[in-house]
Amino acid sequence: MSLHAIARGALLAAVAATAVRAARVEYDWTISNVEIKMDSVRERRAVAVNGEVPMPLTTASLGDTLVLRVRNELDEPTGLHTHGILNNGTNYYDGAGMITECGIAPRSQMSYEMELTQTGTYWIHGHHNSQYINGLRGPLVITDPAGEPYDYDEDLVLTFEDWYARYSTTKMKSDADGGSMPMVRRSEHYRDCVQNDQPATAGSDAPGCQGSDTAPFDPANMYPFGVINGINGEMAPDLNFTSGKTYRIRLLNIGSTSMFRFSIGGHEMHVIEADGVSTELRKVNSVLLGVAQRVSVLVKAQPAAAANFGYHFEIFSDVFPEYPGYNPRAYEGAVLYNDDTGSRVPSSIVREAFDDLSLVPLDRQPLLGEPDVKQDLVITADRGPSGIVNAYVNGVQFKMPATPSLFTAMAYQGHSMINSTAFGRSTNAVVVRHMDILELRVLNRDLVTHPMHMHGYFFQIVERGTIGVPSSAARSPHAPMRRDTILVGPNSYALLRIRADNPGVWMMHCHIELHMELGLALMLVTGPDKIRETMTIPPAMREQCRLLGIPT
Repeated sequence: MSLHAIARGALLAAVAATAVRAARVEYDWTISNVEIKMDSVRERRAVAVNGEVPMPLTTASLGDTLVLRVRNELDEPTGLHTHGILNNGTNYYDGAGMITECGIAPRSQMSYEMELTQTGTYWIHGHHNSQYINGLRGPLVITDPAGEPYDYDEDLVLTFEDWYARYSTTKMKSDADGGSMPMVRRSEHYRDCVQNDQPATAGSDAPGCQGSDTAPFDPANMYPFGVINGINGEMAPDLNFTSGKTYRIRLLNIGSTSMFRFSIGGHEMHVIEADGVSTELRKVNSVLLGVAQRVSVLVKAQPAAAANFGYHFEIFSDVFPEYPGYNPRAYEGAVLYNDDTGSRVPSSIVREAFDDLSLVPLDRQPLLGEPDVKQDLVITADRGPSGIVNAYVNGVQFKMPATPSLFTAMAYQGHSMINSTAFGRSTNAVVVRHMDILELRVLNRDLVTHPMHMHGYFFQIVERGTIGVPSSAARSPHAPMRRDTILVGPNSYALLRIRADNPGVWMMHCHIELHMELGLALMLVTGPDKIRETMTIPPAMREQCRLLGIPT
């Protein structure tokens, strides 16, 4: 059975089981290191769930309680973030290490329990150190047992990952550690290896392209390769179509650095969802996925197919310089109608603009009113003479607090609203009163694109443009699209709005994992006066802090 058929079977089983069981979906997961050969050649260490990389497909239905029982067999703390799940009233289950939890101590276990009040395509990943770069990630699909907004015959899930030849050991610095992140920015390192924007030949002696006197520059060790549904892109799984059927294809970028582009030859695609928000039908020729983004498309099979077709995906990033065959790197899979015919309609990947502003949420939620709070978030980065790179939001390099910030908010005893200084300057906290409308203007003054993710909220995309060019400003003519992750290109800005209706301490950060570890993050503290009223941190979470020696 192909991977996509397994995914469909799991989804149908989840919906069918809703009527005959209690609305409690439980998973028992052990997180551990394993040795794998993702490219079938080179073995490297990875972080697995029940021995699988990526983790198994997780499915549930609207109204269920999702329970993740996690056993940690690593030699460091771990934890899981359910990306895109609002966790309204259960901020402590958001899974952000040292923001909402201390983590799960080695050789211990803890459960996350989340009432599911939303449907759509999400994912689950590690939020401690760089575990998610190393494989701790996988898809989460929440269906509506009462029926989906659009009719389709089969539900297919395609996850895209970037996979590196080496195990990542980077980790976020804390305030207590002090100092700068001792890590060279990958883009700068690669540019040292590609002289004058001309690619060095693998095995050459070009200056700067050697890791040592005996190890020439090898792009296979430097650039990631693409993985689809846990399989090397060179062996992309077949999509088996039946004439006349309609397919929902859920596309997820669960990688850590790279963007992906997907297209399918000889078929029309219509977007129906982005980041868990259902949309009105929008015809597209290809879909662009930044890190952490998800898009569902409807594809109607040919009424009568005399040949097979192909689907295409490519991996690329502006973090690294272009290098033929590696950035961008293209892959092709088969769309099969008839296994007996070897003929295939030729096609190539389609590169077209994919703009959030062109999408319209199905519920047409109107633009939020005038903001009560306006806040600029200016993204910058620099590299010192030592080669160390720091990334900043408003001139502040984010560092982890010594005590989880949610615990700090819960312990606050003052008569006035807690302010940002209570969390430490390096947490870069923005504090907003309950139900206020917050407008964030994200200005990217860096040289690369940043996928900015907000925990706990779907933000409205109000406007996009080029910094300093008023005539470039573009707004949606309809109700603004809502997402939890947005791509902000170099020298560009995005205007976002939320209503602070989800009390808690929520991260907002670049989802290129290494950028977050360099400091490109901040905290949103929303409804601080309501945090203590709406939640109580479970004793099991405080026990994990005790096991880890973290004061609370």
